Formats: sequence, C-alpha cells, structure tokens
Amino acid sequence: MNTDAGKARTGTPGRQRMYVIVLPLARLALGAAALCGVATAGFGGYWMAVGPDGVARLFEGTPIAEPAQATLDMPELLVNLRPDTPSRFMKIGVTLALAPKDRGRVEQAMPHLVNAQQEFLRNIDQHDLLGSAGLLRLRGELRRRFNLILGPDTVSDVLLRSLLTQ
Repeated sequence: MNTDAGKARTGTPGRQRMYVIVLPLARLALGAAALCGVATAGFGGYWMAVGPDGVARLFEGTPIAEPAQATLDMPELLVNLRPDTPSRFMKIGVTLALAPKDRGRVEQAMPHLVNAQQEFLRNIDQHDLLGSAGLLRLRGELRRRFNLILGPDTVSDVLLRSLLTQ
C-alpha cells in the first residue's frame, strides 16, 4: 500500500472547498470590473464627442406620451371569431383617448370606426389574444386602423373597458 497517496488526499479537501467558493467569486468580480470599465470608456467617449451639454441632454426627463384630455366610449360589440377556434364569441368594449378638439370629428366617423373594428375582430382567433403581449397587439392594431380612418395621431390610445371570450 502506498501511504503517501493517503496523506495527500487528507490535505486537499479544504483547498478544494476554497477553490469551489473563491474561483467563481473571483470570476464574477473580474466580469463586473470589466463591465464597469467598458461602460466607463463608453460614457467617457460620449462625453468627449458631445461635451457636457450633450451629456446633460442625455439625462433630461422626456415624457413618453402626453396624456389625452378626452375619452370617447365606443359601443360594446359582440362578434363571432374565426370558426376554427375553441372560443366562438367575443364581447369587447373600447374607449378611445383623443384630444378634445378631435371629439366631434371622431363622433361623426363612429360608424366607420365600428365597421373597421368588426372587420378586424372577426379575423382573429383566441390564440391572438393570449397574454399581455396579445392584448398589446390588439390595442395597437385597433389604434392603427382608427388612425388610418381619422388621420395620423388622432387617437392617442385605445383602452379596453371589457374583453370576454366564450
């Protein structure tokens, strides 16, 4: 029997444990330091290119969207969905967010808006409405269609009052 091999094994478990803990932490620290170095270099290059005024503009608060001052409720619709879907009917209530000056024009175009909404809704199925991404696509597509009828940026947002599939 080789007794030297047994002695060498008794001394290594503590070192192995240390390597298991220290090496991943060292790699993580080196990665974080490299990331900070790259970010600092990029920010410094931007600072040199545009100057202090450009950097101040970078951190200014910009509004994402101005809130509309008026809303207009569209009539609730009950539409048939495509025949190959498990859900056969959808009831939807929509509210339009728009500027107060456009309210009269939108009310006059309401039959065209309802028609566009029905045409679109009859061509979707239940899988198009799955999750928050599906509802976001639904709202975006309705807004796009309404703005095609009314003019660009007339409807600033489409709000869903109710949505029921059965």
